[in-house]
Amino acid sequence: MSRPDAASLTPDENTAGLNPIAALSVLDDTTRTNIIGTIVGHPKGAPSKKELEYYNPSVAASTLTDHLIRLEEVRLIEAIERDREGLERGQPYRFFQLTDAARELFDRNNLFEPDAYRELFAEVEKTDEIKAAEDVNRLDERNQN
Repeated sequence: MSRPDAASLTPDENTAGLNPIAALSVLDDTTRTNIIGTIVGHPKGAPSKKELEYYNPSVAASTLTDHLIRLEEVRLIEAIERDREGLERGQPYRFFQLTDAARELFDRNNLFEPDAYRELFAEVEKTDEIKAAEDVNRLDERNQN
């Protein structure tokens, strides 16, 4: 991860309540950085918790939840939910995506470049269960591919 430009750490009109210094400070934790990388690299930009657990196998589910809460608190990510109607048992309905303000912050500081993360993500072997989770449509229009 490259060092951010101090001039770009000041809030602008696109940050929607995101404090850039607080947001980048939570990324001093490797697990949270890996979670952001997983979200950025995900083919639809919004993995479910099941997918986050799969791609971050060394992180316990309860610990993952704590990290997701922290990332939401600083407004780097947001949860989106889809209607459970039409889903098969066990299919995910809640997904996590970057906020627009986070993507803007990362772009201004050359962090978490999407193409690089997607290339890495594409190389990961996936189980049938994870492939099925990836195939579930996300509610947010930004994530429809």
